[in-house]
Order: sequence, then structure tokens, then C-alpha cells
Amino acid sequence: MEIAGFPGLRYALERIGARAEDVTAPPYDVLRPDEHRALLERSSHNITHLTLGPKPGETGFYAERGDLFRQWIQQGVLARHPSRLYAYVVDYEVPGGGPRQRMLDLTALGKLHAFDERIVLPHEETFPKVVDDRERILEATGANLESIFLLYADREGRIDRVLDEATRADPLVRVEAKPGEHHAIFGIDDPHAARELRDLLLPQRPMIADGHHRYTTSLRFSRRPDVAARFPGAGWQMMTFTNLYGDGLAILATHRLVRLASGTDAEVLSELARRLDPARDDDWEITVETRQEKRRFRFPERLRAERRGVARTAYALLHDVILGEWLGPWVGDEPAIEYFKEATGEDDALRSGRGDLLFRMRPVDRSEFEAVVQGGEVFPHKTTYFYPKLWSGLVLWELAAAPSE
Repeated sequence: MEIAGFPGLRYALERIGARAEDVTAPPYDVLRPDEHRALLERSSHNITHLTLGPKPGETGFYAERGDLFRQWIQQGVLARHPSRLYAYVVDYEVPGGGPRQRMLDLTALGKLHAFDERIVLPHEETFPKVVDDRERILEATGANLESIFLLYADREGRIDRVLDEATRADPLVRVEAKPGEHHAIFGIDDPHAARELRDLLLPQRPMIADGHHRYTTSLRFSRRPDVAARFPGAGWQMMTFTNLYGDGLAILATHRLVRLASGTDAEVLSELARRLDPARDDDWEITVETRQEKRRFRFPERLRAERRGVARTAYALLHDVILGEWLGPWVGDEPAIEYFKEATGEDDALRSGRGDLLFRMRPVDRSEFEAVVQGGEVFPHKTTYFYPKLWSGLVLWELAAAPSE
């Protein structure tokens, strides 16, 4: 994986009289409508005015995003800085009462590669409508407004040690994204450290954690015949890399709440108990909850023996076998599924009747994730939830500024 430094755009906080908390935000694609509105109201310079705007889809929406971006540069809201790599650190508590962690990341430009080159690897599918939207934002602004998030496999922690050394200075910007969760970026200005990071990343085949649509957008945009002359950096993308095997990355489960199309939850539990193996509290693979009871199960080994790759994983077995085959008479051809990250309201949703069966999942195992993705497969929709999410607005990049060695 080829990486390069870049001349970043960062908020001139003192000039505009703002705190980093006022102008930064979560990634555009995880914001609820109420969060989106609150961020727009927090500051007229909040990054969501660019990434989402007030009323997406209205006439002139994309052109207005581009005009606003250029105004912010001309007015000094966003200031250009020397070309460099960045170390990115998140100090946070794992949701659901987990321990405090420190995630070390590298923010750089990464060279774009088509997925069939097997250098940058996806783990989920994309939707054309979303790519169309992001391409129009990219064309209007000529900039990466947010970084995408990728994972490298460094069991020895060699990259992490270089990044840790770079964080011993004062951060360039630090933001309390939410109570107790702090994000900070540090400039990597030591040429030896920058060279070592480039060398260490070169043999890696990073896996996209978050940002499949934005990566696909940049690929498509870079291939347009009118783009190369206007944007020298079009063959690159702002990326943030973290270690899949680092202590600071958390992988959280995503649970499924299913609404029955017919029959009763008792009938379904009886069917599952007939086909699955019972499990203890400490060795379960899937838990099925109704408003009356909860049962823990393991998948029979014979079920996995018939399958390879992603088809062997608990998430695929749930969708392909349990919902797709066994429970067809109760859930219908297209099951009604609502997805919940851990401790985000799944219990209340079950109790209130929004669904009838809560399939509580375990997080994907890291080695299993790497094996599936490196093997060229993708997971079912909403299988992985990597935490913490990158924070938007810490640094931006104009495609007109070429990457640096």
C-alpha cells in the first residue's frame, strides 16, 4: 500500500472564535436526523454544512456545498498547512461499560487501487445511489472532507511503535467528541519516521473498515477523463489506518430484531431448539430472545463442515440458514429486520413490540475477519461495527494539492 503526506486544511479556530467541538462532527453516514440538525445549529462553520448541508437533494444543493467550501478557504475559516503525515489518537471507553482504550492511527494519502487488484480490500457491498451522492459532493468541492478508515494487520505492533513516538509532542488539535472520548491529531515531521511508516505500509493490503462508498466514489471519479488535469491528487484518497490487532480497536456486535410475518415466537424457539445445540452462558454463539424468554445456542459442527469462508460465520449462518431456510414459514421471503449496535435500544425495541425475536450476536473474531476479507469475500450487511469512529473536521484535503514524498 503506497502512502504519502499531504498539505492538510484545518480549522483556524482562534480566527473564527470557535472550539474544535463546535466545528467537528461524527462521520456523515452515522448521524441521526436530530444529531444532524443539532450540529448545523451549533456553528455556521460545522463540518456537516459541507458533508450533508441543511437540505440534501434540493436544487443547487451540491453547487452550494462547493461554493461554501471555497468561501471558507478565502475567509480563512480553513487554513492550509505544510505537507505531512499525521498520527491520530483516540482515548475512549468501550461502549457498554468496557475498559478505557487508546487507539493509534495514521492519517495519510493512500493510492487508489481497483478492488480487483487486491491491494485495498472491501468487506461489504456498496449502494449506487450513495456513491452518486458522494461523487457529486466530491466534484463540487474538489476535496476529501472526511477520511475513510482502513485496517492493517501488524501483530508485532511495529507501525504502532512509530506512531506512539510521534504522539509525545503536543497535539495540533484535540476534541472531546463525546463525554470521556477524546480525538487528537499530531504532525509527523520527522523524515525518518515518515519514511519508516511508508516502508512498513508498503507490503500491507489494508481492509476497509468504514468508507466503502467514499472509496468507490474516489475510484470512479479518478477514472473520468476530465479529472486528471484539474486534480493532480485524484488518484489518491485521504485515509486513516489502524491496526486490526492493536489493543485500541474495538469490534462491536450488531444485533438483529426480527418481526414475524406469521406464527408465534414460541413456535420459532421450538424450531431453533430442535436444529441448534444448546449453549452455556460462557460459550454461546447466538442468543435468541423473545418478550418471555431467552435461549443461548451454538451452531452444530456439521453445519459448518458443509461450508467455507464467510458462509461459516455466525452472521452468514443466521441470514442464509436460520432466516433464509429454517424460519421461512414464519419470517417470509424478505424478513423484516432492524439492526442495533450493542446497548442502543434493542431491549426497549423488543419489549415495545417493534419486533418479535432479538438475535443477539457476538463480535466478529479478528482473525476470522482478516481471513474472509483477504480471501476476497464480503460479510452480510451490518456485520461489523468498528469503534471508535473517526471524527470529521480534524483535517481535510484538496485534490488540487498533489501528494508529497
